[in-house]
Amino acid sequence: MKKISLLLFTAVVYMSAAVNFEYDLKVAKEKAISENKKLMIMYSMDTCPECNYMKKKVFKDKELSNAINEKFVSVVLDVTTKKEELPFKYIGIPTFYFTNPTDMNLITKRIGGTREAKFLEIINDIK
Repeated sequence: MKKISLLLFTAVVYMSAAVNFEYDLKVAKEKAISENKKLMIMYSMDTCPECNYMKKKVFKDKELSNAINEKFVSVVLDVTTKKEELPFKYIGIPTFYFTNPTDMNLITKRIGGTREAKFLEIINDIK
């Protein structure tokens, strides 16, 4: 019975693919440290068309969202309401920062939205 429950749970998670976003940097950092994952920080705002495209289309892709969720704890920070939480300066949105959660050293960043395949390449290149 446990195996069937686990299989069903796995199937539901896989079928409902989406990036699991946190909305608080401190919570995301703690979670990333405890899960031994890197941190993906997305700077965004509600009125940004590219940000919304990434959230509603790109991050719903099964392969991409599974890769992100496996490797990262992801957090969305709204640049208009979370100004005091922004750990990096930015010049445009969306901007994605990939960091080590313990020291917040920047691994790489990506400015602007992109399609699923290209974002998957970016994710896979991060070590």
